[in-house]
Amino acid sequence: MRITLAQIEAFYWTVQLGSAQKAAYHLNLAQPSISLRLKDLGEALGVELLERSSRGLIMTAEGRMLLPRVKSIMAEIQSIQQRDSALAVVGAIRVGLAEGFAVNCLAPLLAGLLEDYPSLEPEWVVATSTTLEASLLDDKIDVAVLLNPLGHEKLALKPLGPQPTHWVAPASWDMGSAVEPKDLWDKPIISNPPPSAMYRQVTHWFALAGIQPQKISVCTSVAVIPELVAAGLGAGILPTAMALRYVAEGTIQMLPSSPKIENGRLFLGSRAGVADQKIMAVERTTSRVLKKMRYLEIDNNNSTLDNPMA
Repeated sequence: MRITLAQIEAFYWTVQLGSAQKAAYHLNLAQPSISLRLKDLGEALGVELLERSSRGLIMTAEGRMLLPRVKSIMAEIQSIQQRDSALAVVGAIRVGLAEGFAVNCLAPLLAGLLEDYPSLEPEWVVATSTTLEASLLDDKIDVAVLLNPLGHEKLALKPLGPQPTHWVAPASWDMGSAVEPKDLWDKPIISNPPPSAMYRQVTHWFALAGIQPQKISVCTSVAVIPELVAAGLGAGILPTAMALRYVAEGTIQMLPSSPKIENGRLFLGSRAGVADQKIMAVERTTSRVLKKMRYLEIDNNNSTLDNPMA
């Protein structure tokens, strides 16, 4: 008698779930079908694989010897299915990234997508989060990583986690202990223009003390802002991961602050009601890559960040 994959599958799930009835439910089959497959597998091998006891079905010695090989077969099948699923994700997808996020994460995210979904063809758009929200609504992009999105009923937003954020200033500035709004209100501040997430973060921090900054110079590029800070032209807030690069060069300093600057909140946004396998693929890989990078785990309150030379 020939051994079939259906028989092996019935044996595997019966053992995993503890009963033929549960295996049948899991495989969407009638219990007699599972029992028949188990019987046929035993006859094909010429041994008893399972026996009844007061605790239900248990493996015989022969069943225990067979189980590791069955697990290996099932693992290989699962691997093939996952690979086939990845290959089924084919074609172009327009992916937007908030610029501060893109500076730190675009390269590993692209590498992750190439590894997970080799037939996917991402087209990258890097801009401020508010610009990306508008592009989603206008169907100019398919999915985007957004920072502190304004939100819209036509958008579906899935939280990714916090993007650690820090005040930064030129290394030449003599800033002592934790800065407060009164320490920075009369100094030049560099920020993305309103209503960007960065601008809202900056103005909210000052508003907590009932203060408005005297001068905010706007710059549309997050990536250019640390260059301006490093040149001594003003202070600003940046994703902590971006700031650390310049701290290592000795051109800017991260400022401990009171109150703490609020971390940004990252979301994966797409148009509401759109079920696209490619969007779900981007979501899965983004979550995996961020976890691998530990990007969301940089502690904004860590003493080593408040004193990078410690």
